[in-house]
Amino acid sequence: MIATVKHLFEYPAVVLTALAAIVAPLTAPFRADARTINVRGVVLSEGSREPLEGVAIRSASTERLIGSTNIEGQFTVSVDENDDLIFSSVNAETLTEPVRGRLSLEVMMMPKPQQLEELLVVAKGMDKAFFIDEAELNVKGNYIHLKKYVKIPHKLFSSQVRMIIQPTIYDVTLRKLSYLKPVVFDGSRYAITQRRMHDFNDSIDPLVPFRQIKKTSRNTDDIVTISDSLYVENPGHDFICLVMSSLENYNRIIQADTFLIARGTVNPLRFLKYKLDGVRLTDKRYLPQPDVELRDTHGDMNLSFEIGKTRLNLGMGRNRAEIDALLSEFRAIDSNPDMMLKSFSIVGTASPEGSYEGNMKLARGRMKSAMDVILKSVPENMRRNADITTDANVASWQDVADLLRSDGRESEAQAVENVIAKYRGAPARQNARMKRLPFYSSLLASDYLPRLRRVHYQIVTSQYRPLNDEEIKQLYATDYRKMSKYHFWRLYSNTPSPAARETVMRRALEVHPDFLVAASDLSAMLIDQDRADATILEPFFTDPSKWLKLPEEARYNMAASELRAERYSRADSLFFDLPDVPAYHKGKVYSGALNGRYQDVVREVSEDSPVNEVLLLLALKDNELAWERARKLGDSAVEEYIKATAANRVDNYTLAMVHLENALRLDPSLRDVARVDGDLSDLIEDLDAGPSDAGSGDSTDL
Repeated sequence: MIATVKHLFEYPAVVLTALAAIVAPLTAPFRADARTINVRGVVLSEGSREPLEGVAIRSASTERLIGSTNIEGQFTVSVDENDDLIFSSVNAETLTEPVRGRLSLEVMMMPKPQQLEELLVVAKGMDKAFFIDEAELNVKGNYIHLKKYVKIPHKLFSSQVRMIIQPTIYDVTLRKLSYLKPVVFDGSRYAITQRRMHDFNDSIDPLVPFRQIKKTSRNTDDIVTISDSLYVENPGHDFICLVMSSLENYNRIIQADTFLIARGTVNPLRFLKYKLDGVRLTDKRYLPQPDVELRDTHGDMNLSFEIGKTRLNLGMGRNRAEIDALLSEFRAIDSNPDMMLKSFSIVGTASPEGSYEGNMKLARGRMKSAMDVILKSVPENMRRNADITTDANVASWQDVADLLRSDGRESEAQAVENVIAKYRGAPARQNARMKRLPFYSSLLASDYLPRLRRVHYQIVTSQYRPLNDEEIKQLYATDYRKMSKYHFWRLYSNTPSPAARETVMRRALEVHPDFLVAASDLSAMLIDQDRADATILEPFFTDPSKWLKLPEEARYNMAASELRAERYSRADSLFFDLPDVPAYHKGKVYSGALNGRYQDVVREVSEDSPVNEVLLLLALKDNELAWERARKLGDSAVEEYIKATAANRVDNYTLAMVHLENALRLDPSLRDVARVDGDLSDLIEDLDAGPSDAGSGDSTDL
């Protein structure tokens, strides 16, 4: 193994000696034990200096995985200043580098010899003109990735042919075929002829965007790359990779074939263990508020006025008591913080004797006089937002008849109505004839007409009057469909039983489908119970442009639910815009892991459990270390399955088979997982084939 490390900070010996002399007297006060430092650096390929992505970084002292490199080969790890870092990658030789207190490292790793699978083009007449051996379908989030290098031997490729390789991914579960980007490789003469046929207009040929032209000499092998990804809704389905290939010249297809190069997907994180907590919505901007109920208050004031006078005399009759009662009601409104005056109206009424015009003038004057007295005692702040109106009218003789009849004086009421009917349309003659009734002076003038000289008022108040908890429970028991959002929220917030609380929240959404708080809180409760259901909040997340306008708690609960539903890409979009606070941090970490950003989260995920550490190592393809760690796992069904995967990765067929059989014995349902698992599909086929076939060492022809 050849590896070099360039120190970014190097000082001449004389400078170091001088510095040592300066700082020597100051060494005593500092700590004696080694400190933890943050080491940043980059890992490059020896020779080409290309950055190496996905290099696993371990602490030599603890042997724990503490980081990995990103797409640019960069890394940051926290480590003891005297520790050693172990760099390992499937594509390079393992390297150990001492830290020695350095904060920056440039690490060079020697690449392993590249093994390229050949695409063979054989002579005409053979049954198969093309052959592509096995590949891997790797899963990151909701994307299936295919990457394969193919070597085209120069002796078998003519300059006057075109080779087309069309990779496809077939979802066996849904019976759906999806096409990836094709690879088109043209001989130099074929490319020239093709352009001439199209009048040098490349847009006519739809394969031009995918075309490569052989530019090497006829004695040089060429390497083409099949590389593309496909979004899938459910990465747990059964997938296979089919490659359709053809070789054609100017006139015809020389040879065409289809090959199966991958069965199942490589996705070790299907067993990743994590537990997220739901978050109740606490943002007061979204919580339902107590309902405003309108209460109408009506009242009559029997204010006495002297005949023909409009001035209100408070010393006359019960005028003072009536005014005091009204003002007391205003003071009660003013002192109640949950109550406000919405409107106040007052109507002055005059009795019907005399001329209508004169009576109306009296009614208006009396109304104004009463209003002046009242408003002097009503605070300005109460009047400011209230609708205050006044009106005046003249009572009719029919009103007098109605009063008589209500008091049981039927004969007198009938006599008044007879006069009304006889002199209808002639008010002056009505008034004159009424005064000639035998009971006018003794009854009407002394009792009933004064009763019509009154001021009527109406107060309308707006008051917050939420039902108390007991009243809400009663309403829920009698007819929950009449409950408001506030009533439901108050009820389920005070319901201790999880089952009963879930019922209340589901009924709340039945009555109020737009009740975001109930939907978010229900989602949070189901997340806590490991029953996450993304459909509950889905109606609020149909438009991605409006996601950021929703409360953070709802966005987090939706993201956590989507993560459990294996819609990793959508979950990641939701987690991305959330702040990195303790309540959301773990969700962001596991979303990063499940979406393939292993280097960002490797340390935190690995520290959660030994199982997670092995799974991250398998995802990083650090197979040797993954097998070393896997051997220390327990003996549960999933742990045995993971051991089988790690053993098979390092070609330990015997132990891989033993652990797989243990896993299937403990949990037979894992057989269905193994059949769609690219890591173990070969082993499960050997098990299904039986001892005789399995022992032969030949794999089944897919």
